[in-house]
Amino acid sequence: MEFHQLRYFVAAAEELSMTAAAHRLHVSQPALSRQIGALEEELGTALFDRIRKRIHLTEAGRFFLPKARQILCDAETAAQQVGERFAEVRRTLRLGFLSVFLDDLITPALKSMRRESPNLELALFELSPRAQLDRLRDGELDLAVVGNVDEEDRERFSVQRLMNSPMAAVLPGDHPLAERKRIALDELAGEPFVSLSDAVFPGRRQFLRDICRRQGFEPDIAVENDSLTLLLNSVSTGLGVALLPFHSRKLPHAGCVFVPLKSPKVSAEIMAVTRRGPVGKDTARLVEHLAEASQEISST
Repeated sequence: MEFHQLRYFVAAAEELSMTAAAHRLHVSQPALSRQIGALEEELGTALFDRIRKRIHLTEAGRFFLPKARQILCDAETAAQQVGERFAEVRRTLRLGFLSVFLDDLITPALKSMRRESPNLELALFELSPRAQLDRLRDGELDLAVVGNVDEEDRERFSVQRLMNSPMAAVLPGDHPLAERKRIALDELAGEPFVSLSDAVFPGRRQFLRDICRRQGFEPDIAVENDSLTLLLNSVSTGLGVALLPFHSRKLPHAGCVFVPLKSPKVSAEIMAVTRRGPVGKDTARLVEHLAEASQEISST
């Protein structure tokens, strides 16, 4: 098993397209497909179902995805820490994030940071919220960008709100409400819901329950997924409806639609999280740049 095979698999799992994954990693599509095939052969099981030129993660693929991400993150972190400690390599500022924030929040903030501090080393780690917070606790990240931090983690870490992201209903494309411009949340009472796993997105189950209860109903959580991509796939295949920040509509979501909610509007908080106590000046400045980028998003 090679690290580049894991990178190819993670990219394909997130894009749900071999072509898009190859473009993202600047490799040819046949080469990427061959390496994923070799990985599947070594593991002894298929990681993707290939149906009509589209790919979907198998159960084995869904199980392996977070583990592959963690292997890649741990390897890069270990190499950086050895260099910093024993080879006098300049310390690297490590930022964890979800892919949905990359283009309009993380990238503008990093561009500003690099203009201000051109010699600063920055490393990005695309990880689930739980993995980000665990690595932040262990000193393997300096800063995490996550949504809806639960009370336990608010007590453990320093948390700064970057922005509120309005929630939308995510519906299968053939749902009776799919063509509406807006819907009220209570119109989804009695529907099966697809949610994000509490083990990977801490506090998400309670967040969903709280916002539905305020509208007078208890959500029937039929399925929980470990990633945004898998949640969107579950909705598109008709397993239920979901609530996600409208900001997430940029992710590939063929087969499902995002429908904004009527008043009262519900929002998810997007947070910058650091360890408690004093933080380095570079970390503090990166939080400021993230806050500025968040204001740009909120004003559009």
